[in-house]
Amino acid sequence: MTEEANTSGDQPRETGQPSSEDIRKYLEQLRPVPADQVLAETLSSTLTAAQAKLGRYDARLLIDTAGLIFTHARGYLNDEAAKQFEQVLNQLRMAQVQAEQRSAGQQEENDLPQPPAPPAGSGVPQAPAAAPPRQQASPASKLWVPGRP
Repeated sequence: MTEEANTSGDQPRETGQPSSEDIRKYLEQLRPVPADQVLAETLSSTLTAAQAKLGRYDARLLIDTAGLIFTHARGYLNDEAAKQFEQVLNQLRMAQVQAEQRSAGQQEENDLPQPPAPPAGSGVPQAPAAAPPRQQASPASKLWVPGRP
């Protein structure tokens, strides 16, 4: 049985959606948290999700996104955290390459339908939308390089 209204504010709602009071309390708790802690938690969550999805296009998107976040946030993280995130990012990039080689392009349910576009500002030119897909010239050309489709 689903509880439609929670007027007491003491018990969690059973609808799966947080109440406006729950959201207000969360925002009050979040406001004093230092930005570097929020960034570290965001990076950690994104990298954990990428690890769970290794070999899929989803993982590429998550790794590239984490790389962009890290590049922008690096100066705001302490040295130890920055080194750890950089190491994890590099390990995930290599693991993604290896996982893609093992999967040989097999598509999984709920994966992105195609490789994600390179991140904006990555310096990698993006092909026009109507460009035909490139043919693989050799097994080495199947390697995924961060920021390239």
